[in-house]
Formats: sequence, structure tokens, C-alpha cells
Amino acid sequence: MKKNFTQLALLIAVLFTAVSFAQQRECSTHNDLVLAMSQDPALARSVANAERFTQQKANQLLTQKSVNGSVITIPVVVHVLYANSTQNISVAQIQSQIDVLNEDFRRTNSDADNTWSQAADMQIEFCLAQVDPNGNATNGITRKASSVTSWNTTQNRMKNSATGGVTPWDTTQYLNMWTVSALNSNGQAGILGYAQFPGGNRATDGVVMGYNYFGRTGAVSAPFDGGRTTTHEVGHLFGLRHIWGDGGCGVDDFVSDTPESDASNGGCNTGHVSCGSVDMVQNYMDYSNDSCMNLFTVGQKARMRANLLNGGFHSALALSTKCTPPSGGGGNDTGCNSTIDSFPYSNGFESSLGGWTQDTGDSLDWTRQSGGTPSSSTGPSAADQGSFYVFVEASNPNFDKTAILNSPCLDFASGSTPTATFRYQMTGDAVGTLRLQARASGSTSWSTVFTKSGDQGAAWLTASAGLSANTAQVRLVVDTASSWQGDIAVDAFGITTATSGGGGSTGCVNGVSSFPYSVGFENTLGQWSQNGSDSLDWSLRTGGTPSSSTGPSAAAQGSYYIYVEASDPNFSKTASLDSPCFDLSSESNATLSFQYQMTGNAVGTLKVEASTGGSYTTIFTQSGDQGAAWKTATVSLAAYAGDNLQLRLTVNTSTSWQGDIAVDDLKITNGAASTDKCDGVPAYNSANSYSVGDQVVYQNVLFEREVSSWVNLGECGTARTAVTASKVAIPGNEINIYPNPVSGSQLFTTATGEKVTYTIYNLTGQRVAAGVVNEKSIDVAALQSNVYLIQINDGEQIVTKKFIKK
Repeated sequence: MKKNFTQLALLIAVLFTAVSFAQQRECSTHNDLVLAMSQDPALARSVANAERFTQQKANQLLTQKSVNGSVITIPVVVHVLYANSTQNISVAQIQSQIDVLNEDFRRTNSDADNTWSQAADMQIEFCLAQVDPNGNATNGITRKASSVTSWNTTQNRMKNSATGGVTPWDTTQYLNMWTVSALNSNGQAGILGYAQFPGGNRATDGVVMGYNYFGRTGAVSAPFDGGRTTTHEVGHLFGLRHIWGDGGCGVDDFVSDTPESDASNGGCNTGHVSCGSVDMVQNYMDYSNDSCMNLFTVGQKARMRANLLNGGFHSALALSTKCTPPSGGGGNDTGCNSTIDSFPYSNGFESSLGGWTQDTGDSLDWTRQSGGTPSSSTGPSAADQGSFYVFVEASNPNFDKTAILNSPCLDFASGSTPTATFRYQMTGDAVGTLRLQARASGSTSWSTVFTKSGDQGAAWLTASAGLSANTAQVRLVVDTASSWQGDIAVDAFGITTATSGGGGSTGCVNGVSSFPYSVGFENTLGQWSQNGSDSLDWSLRTGGTPSSSTGPSAAAQGSYYIYVEASDPNFSKTASLDSPCFDLSSESNATLSFQYQMTGNAVGTLKVEASTGGSYTTIFTQSGDQGAAWKTATVSLAAYAGDNLQLRLTVNTSTSWQGDIAVDDLKITNGAASTDKCDGVPAYNSANSYSVGDQVVYQNVLFEREVSSWVNLGECGTARTAVTASKVAIPGNEINIYPNPVSGSQLFTTATGEKVTYTIYNLTGQRVAAGVVNEKSIDVAALQSNVYLIQINDGEQIVTKKFIKK
């Protein structure tokens, strides 16, 4: 919430902060920060002046409704300071952080949702610098060995070559980032990262992160393994304060559309209320886990863009051209040797590179090859088609290097929806990363449209990535690892186009125009395909999933279903499955239905997304434990009548192995959605565990679960198979808890028996309390405000329930 700026002293005391936080994202004390300003009054005045301008400019942008503007591209240089090979992070890990920044600041992140309507696209993008301060080509990364095991945030020694660090490149032209072994604040260990507010010393401008909190792949540490530490710190660099204003109610962040909060939130404390409103725990400027963060607001956008526009502290940085290679390298539309304007296009690299060119700004070249690669136990044994393919040799001295192969320029017809496909092979003990990147016409910024890392097996696999009609060029990028067993090969590169008709075209393949349509995933994905830009695949399964206490015990129909396995190393990842095209040109009331199962101690999110050729829109979402029964989702597709539609099933896993999510029995029918209120509601089954709010059908009557009883919601519109009386406990004797949320010191349970025991876990799976239930009462006075899971055992059954402690 915005408050008037009244006292310079107050501003200085709370704004100029080397923002640092421990693994629980708790801010370190401000003593050293205030001390630094008290020792340098000129610095304090500079910070105050920068803040005064930011507030005035941000208010002007909001008042004049001119927050939106052209996209600002920021060149980044990453200085890697390392004490061992693990801390000497890979190019792939660094690039993954750039990808996260671009997703988060453009609001294309896969976990974006509609919880907060003020969420906004910042219109800020990032690239690894292509030219260094001397005008030479660079990959935007420097590396330096160091014996320092922990760097003090108050001393900035990592930012100076004379004190063992790396002196920043011109901070008016480059956003300098440092990754280090570890951070402390005057001895307080466990700091994740810190930044400098606008108005600080230009010689120390930038952000610093622990190596294991940088990016979302490689040597990253949960629950801060999603790259959001750097998103948070860059927010500070561009003028954002913590969401709670580093104080209680009444202390503020100078942003009008962020609710006041009395303190930071850790974990994923969704729904937490303070200062009379729900906290925005999903904001990047809170202290939530990476998997919980997903937005900046319009007000925060105004502050950041004020800082980057004319007159702002970082305005020169916003005008920097260091994303453009010094020559060639595909940095602009005239840098291509040739242009492709006839499609479909294909290149098997049979006689040459076929117009593709080696990038001049990388550190390694691609090679044409027939037969196997020179190194055993890695690479393919032969081309996928024809005799030749291209590959990157990973043997020494090619460790931790980048190879880029640029396509000719691309010229697509207006309204077309291109799709790039190619075959790839990645096998070995330590395979790096393969990416397909694309840039728009007139742009120097590359976006990743497909990525894969690690061993993918010995077989050739198919990659598919959607492009836009504005795509000017694509490139194949390989980041090698630190092993000779990491060759990566590509063959049969092709581009097809589809022209918009009616409502448009998605560019997807395997069109469906006959309805009703159904797929039960009976040991096949059918016409559905794994998305190439996610971090995890869906799997076919029969019976139960490999992890106990999560996932279904059998398919909803038939023998097979599809699911996403949530066990480590699949924490905090995204799995997307793309549908074929659905031609709805003759369908006015199409309806999508499917069955889903989500049960476990920490279930992530299932989304259905829809696209008619551009960005994807979420049309269904469900998060958290939904009970052991299969449930039916029904979604109207009437809004897409006349369009070519593509659907996407997306799962975002959490940080627990008890979070498998399954889907089965998917259908698209050509009639309006059923108005029967019981449609899709499962029949009551006493073997299942039900939570408050769950609905079941019993003897053709709809019931909804309350704390200790069921509420009769009336008869269903169509007949239902009755459940035999022997299976029924409505109102039942099943175990439940109340009140929920609990604001006092006592939680109660309906469990009965001679000895009822309980165990309470936090959402990371850590046990925080246990004991024997005393007269149906459980002492929760010592628990902090958060969401918990309680497991209750009455000697005959064990149930797990989620509850909120206020």
C-alpha cells in the first residue's frame, strides 16, 4: 500500500539496504546498513534523490495510464566465483536463470495464475551480454577461482578484483551478477542473495547470489531452486522494496496495489491474513519458497520502469546495446547469409550445413558427422535419417563450453503459425543441455522455445516447438557439461506452417475434426505429445504409482492412465502434455471432460490450458490434496467455437514425493455441458478419505462434507447407482478435525478409541509435533501461523488432513 513520503531520515533508514536473507528468507538486521549510510551522508542523499524521482515518475505513469510501453532489454554479465567444481556452475545453469528472469518479468512463467488481478507483464527482458567492454564477442560469463568459503554482504569484496573478487563491467551498460560459494551478513550465515537499491555506489551496483540459489537446473538447493532468488534481487535493484515494507502494519513498500502485511511469509502461506487483508505471498518480493512465487503487480511495474526510463537511476542500462554481437552471430536480420520463405522446410545436413552458420560469439563449434561420434558410450551410432547429422563433441578441452548454430533468416507469411521439429540424441554419463532459441524480427533478444538436459537414452527422439509468424531466426544451442560422455546430436530439422482460418490455427499436428472425441491413454499417448519446453515428462501407468500414499490405485477407466511422478528429483518442476489440434469450426457447444486424481501430503497444481495460435489461457486449475477418489472436471469450450484449438495438460510439482497427479478418460463432446449438479461427482466409498468441502453421491442424493457431518444437497437429476448400506457412514464415523482454520491453542478430532495418536508435519514433510489425543483435543499452541498436515491413527485407520493455524 502506498503512503506519503514525509521524512528523508525514515526513507534512508528503510530504503538503502544490501538486501540479504537467510535460508528461511528472513532479512538480516539493518544495523550494518544504517551504519554504512551514517558513514557516508552523500550516499544517503543519493539514495533519497533516486527514491524521490522513482515515486514521482511511478505516480505519473500510473496517473497518465502510460505504464505500458516498449520492451526494455537488459544485458547481463555473470561473474562466477568458485571454490570447487560444483560452485563453478555450468552454462546451462546460468542460462536457466536468464530464462527464469525473462519468464517472470514478462509473466510467461508456467505457474502464473489469476489469484491476483493486478499481476502484470513488466515488459523487461534479459540477455547474456554478446559483447564485452573491449568490443569483443563474449558469452556474458566470467569465471574466477577463489578460496573464500563465505563472503560478507556488508563488504562487497566479491565486486573488486583487488579483494579477491571480480570488478564489475561498466554498470551503466551491464547488469552485473555474481555467484559465490556462500554469503553471510556480518557473520550471519545462510544468506541467499543481496542487491543494491537505486542511488547506491555505481562501483558496486548489481546483485549477488549463492551459486546454489541461481537458476533452476544444476547445482541448486530446494526450496529455493526455481531461480526466484535472482528475480527477487533484480526487483530490489530496480527499486522494489519487500512486500511488507520491512516492518509491521503501517510500514509500507510504496506500491498502491500490494496489500499491507505485518511481516514476511515463508514457505507457501497462501490465505494468510494480516493487517486486515490477505497477504500477497505469491509476490516475488515476499520470502515465500520459489515454487510459491509467481507475480509482480502493476504498481511494482511502475516503480521498476520509472527507474529504467529517462531520468531514472538505471536509464542508461535500459538503453545499452550489449545484447548485439560485435559482428555476425545472427544478432540482427541482416546478419543471416540467406533467407527461407518457402515452407515446409527441411534440412538433414546431408551435404553441408545447408545455410546454417557457426556463431562467432560462442566458445565451440558444431560438427557434421556420419556414423558414430569419436567417443564411446555417448552420441548416436548413426544418423536418424540419411547419412549425416550435426553434433557437439563434449570431450576435453570442450568441457563447460557453448556451441551455437544459427539458421538462415526466416520469412513467414502473415497469419501463419510455424512449428519447428527436429530429431535429437542425448546419451552419456554427464550430458549438458540442448536448446532451440528464437528471436523476433528486429530483436536481439533470444527466447528458449525448447530445452532438454541430461541423459535422454540412446534412441533418437523428436522435438517440437511452436514459433510465431514474427520469428526472424532460430538457433541450436548446446552447453556442454564437464565430462567426455556428453555428446549431443541433431538431425532432420524442419519447419512447417499452418495458415489461420476462422478463429486461427495453433500450428499443432494430428488434427481432430470428428466428435465426440475420447482418449483413455491405454498404453499410448494417442495423438498427444510431450512438450519440449518443460522440465519433466508425463508417464503412462497401470495400477498404482510407485510412491505409496499418493496417486491412484488404478485407472479411472480401462487399465491405463497418465500421471506425473512427483518424487525427487522431480520437485518443483513442470510437465506439459500437448493435445492434437481440435477443429471446432462446426461445434458451438463443445465440452471438455476428464477425470483426475490428486492425493498426498503436498500435491502441486494441475492446469488445463488452451490456445488458438498465440499464448495459452488457463481454463481449469486445481491445487492440493483432493482426496483419494477420481474426480471429474467439466469445462465448456463454447468460447472457442469456430477455432482450431490446442489443449495442454500442465502439472507443477511441489517439494514432496507425496504429490503424484493423474488424468484419465478425457473427452470432448459436441453438446452443452450437463446441468445435472451431480454430473461427475463420485459415488460415496467408505474406503476413501474425505475432506471438508468434498462432494459425493449416495443413493441418488448429493452430499457435501462438513467438519463432522454431511449436508444433504438434494436429489440428482439422473439416476445414480446406490451404494450399499454396509459401505455407508453418512453422517459417518470417519476421522475429521475441527475447527479449521484453528486460531486458538486446541485442535479437536472426531477420532475415538482407547489410544488415538497424532503426528503433525509442515508442508516440506518435517515432523513438528506428535503425541496422544487427550479427550479429542490436540495442543497446537506452539505452532506458528502456517499450513500443516496432521496424521491421526485411531488403531483401525490412519487418515491425513490439512489444516491452517492462524
